[in-house]
Amino acid sequence: MIKQQQRGNIRQPLSRLLGWTRREVRVWPLAVGLAVVLFPFDWLADVWPLFRQAFDVVFVTARDHAIGHTTMFFLLGLLVLLSLPLLSLRPRWYVGGIVLVAFCQEALQDLSRQRPPNIWEGRDMLFDLAGALLAFGVIWLWRVVSQRYFS
Repeated sequence: MIKQQQRGNIRQPLSRLLGWTRREVRVWPLAVGLAVVLFPFDWLADVWPLFRQAFDVVFVTARDHAIGHTTMFFLLGLLVLLSLPLLSLRPRWYVGGIVLVAFCQEALQDLSRQRPPNIWEGRDMLFDLAGALLAFGVIWLWRVVSQRYFS
């Protein structure tokens, strides 16, 4: 009987095994968030002088750059967790996906600048992960408080 159940699970789609339904997956906000995060803003600053002026005002110091990375991935983490709510129950998948997006974002930045990767991309990825983990903590806290006080 157990072997039949295991074989039956292999044939089911991944979304059913994960417990996702069509109503729980909101693709458009997630796609927009990924497009914003993966867009090479350094390239845009190089080809559009007006954007370069605004970019240089916002990201003046290394601290501002770190705050920008953390904020961007905090917002992306919120979008991911609100678009795919069951990822809050699977933190390894969430962190793995965020690390993959952070790696791709840094790789696209380097490709747009036409330069090899350096050690600072690792630091940026740590700030990206910090923002995403902060989003995970906020969603977790929100769910605990809402279940405790509003259920």
